[in-house]
Amino acid sequence: MDLDDLRIFRAVVQEGGITRAASRLHRVQSNVTTRIRQLEERLGVPLFVREGRRLTLAPAGHVLVGYAERLLDQI
Repeated sequence: MDLDDLRIFRAVVQEGGITRAASRLHRVQSNVTTRIRQLEERLGVPLFVREGRRLTLAPAGHVLVGYAERLLDQI
């Protein structure tokens, strides 16, 4: 996991979805989706609950968002 992964994860959480996060980060949607899936694979837990096109934070996502916020605020 690197800082870019955390920035992407935080943007998805803050924007409430992949499309808006991709727009904010000036990335294509498929890149953001891929990075989130890779992060979930590396951590071995789902960070989001996927309901159709809707994303909500999974329990592990709630834990990670707190750490991500603190870490990214420090740099």
